[in-house]
Amino acid sequence: MKKIFFVLIMLSTLTHANYEPGMDYIVLNKPVKTETGDKIEVRELFWYYCPHCYNLEPTLNAWIKKLPNDVEFIRQPAVFSQRWENGAIFYYALEKLGLVESIHDLLFKAIHAQKNRINSKSDFVNLVVDFGVKKEKVEKALNSFSVRTKVNKSKLNTVKYHTSGVPAIVVNGKYWTDATHAGSSFQMLKVVDYLIKKERKVEGAFKNPGAI
Repeated sequence: MKKIFFVLIMLSTLTHANYEPGMDYIVLNKPVKTETGDKIEVRELFWYYCPHCYNLEPTLNAWIKKLPNDVEFIRQPAVFSQRWENGAIFYYALEKLGLVESIHDLLFKAIHAQKNRINSKSDFVNLVVDFGVKKEKVEKALNSFSVRTKVNKSKLNTVKYHTSGVPAIVVNGKYWTDATHAGSSFQMLKVVDYLIKKERKVEGAFKNPGAI
């Protein structure tokens, strides 16, 4: 039985060694410009009110820690409609305050695990103030020009990626995948690993045209 189980695992691994465009991931007809220079950009599209995004966080955070040096990870709050805007405003306000590392996961937890109703800017302000930040500072960040600019940019980018929901992960502005296409959240990250390697080969060939 152990031998059979081992063979099944090996067959499963081999089966998924090469993922198929249109099935496991989507190829964008028009690539979106990246922001990471020479590094391979990996961008997560998420929404604070999405339970699937919340459930992905622990696995995603562990995966991010193991990313190679030539890869840069970016979080982007998706904005599919006006209803999604507050999620983007909250994230970019945390970013402006330098609090993404300390409060991003806690905001997810407050909404999903603690069932706190954080539906308005005032709810968000009260949450951040509880962590020792001055109310005036939080309100200033929420209403800042830079946050509004990033939210508007996020709206435009969400459309450009042609994703159908969140969480979704975009690799180098060329491909995206999600749990629906990949089969599960865990498998989604496997597909992303595959796409990173695919892009690394492309960039390597571009830098060294004579290389095979």
